[in-house]
Amino acid sequence: MRDVGMVMPVYNQDPLYLTLAMNSVLRQSYPHFHLAVVIDGANEQTRNQVYQYRKDPRITIIDKPVNEGISQALNTGFNYLLGLKEVHYLTWGSSDNVLYTDFFMKLRQALVNAAPSVGLAYSSFHHMDEHGNVIHSHEQHVKFRSWQQTRTLNDLMDSSFIGASFMYKKRYARLIDGYYLDPVQTYDYWLRLTEKCGITYIPEELMAYRFHSPTSLSREIHLDKQKHRWWRNQFNLARHKARMRRQIGYETVILYPVYRNDWRTVEHIEQLLDQQYHNYRLFLVDKTHQISNMLNELGIADPRISVIPKSGPDSTLLNDIHVPPGSRKLILTEAYDLSRTDALTRLLAQQG
Repeated sequence: MRDVGMVMPVYNQDPLYLTLAMNSVLRQSYPHFHLAVVIDGANEQTRNQVYQYRKDPRITIIDKPVNEGISQALNTGFNYLLGLKEVHYLTWGSSDNVLYTDFFMKLRQALVNAAPSVGLAYSSFHHMDEHGNVIHSHEQHVKFRSWQQTRTLNDLMDSSFIGASFMYKKRYARLIDGYYLDPVQTYDYWLRLTEKCGITYIPEELMAYRFHSPTSLSREIHLDKQKHRWWRNQFNLARHKARMRRQIGYETVILYPVYRNDWRTVEHIEQLLDQQYHNYRLFLVDKTHQISNMLNELGIADPRISVIPKSGPDSTLLNDIHVPPGSRKLILTEAYDLSRTDALTRLLAQQG
């Protein structure tokens, strides 16, 4: 019985990366799997390469003529796998990553051995560069494993520590909707899935994640400011939605008076949005009456932001701004240096 199902969405991919990714699945020590390869409007070269594997009975090729994004590709593949009664365990992987031989076997076994309430198993993984070289040292991986192992479900609100190596039970996947919120679709999925089930961890590298490869979206997010803004908006939207579902309020309310509408102000606001500490609502008390337009033009749509247009003297700008009960209040201005991503954490620690 082929009880493991995997989806691999494929868009215009480097031929070498795609070959390595496909072969790493086909060489798994646990042979009882279905691989659904979803061609998401890829170019002719990529399509032809995928179809070279069409005779393997473990592979189903789903060819979509139009690119609709990774979430839609994932949902297409998983809708197919969810319809196969023999499939009980699910995972997915990018077409430039490499699975190690025991990836299926060890993640599946972790789920088989876990308590019924556990629905997701994850492991450590290597980061590799565009040439396939492991980026970090052994000592760094030991530290990374220790960090992953000590995370709890509550920590998932702070970071996507589950990472790229995972498998989950189909019966829990049926309890939630599919993937959306590109490009943080997997993080959002974990937040929703772990509201239904527990997790278990394997302190071992079971695959290699290709970090910032030339064809990867992660590289674009790192290098392109507009893509980074999109990613940040979506990442914080996923967390915001989780807070709303769980009825968890924000710990801190930040009041930020806006006296001028210029790039310096926007840059400072963006430094604030990029802080490690994220458990806050941000009220932009806007004397210019223009900051909303500038944020919209730049594509800054963080769900934590509320803009309050106000007029009058600077000395009374923050009057009559009500803070929700139980929240601590911080008044922040451009005078604060937020160039370090831990600046807000340090500032709040000083205030007690």
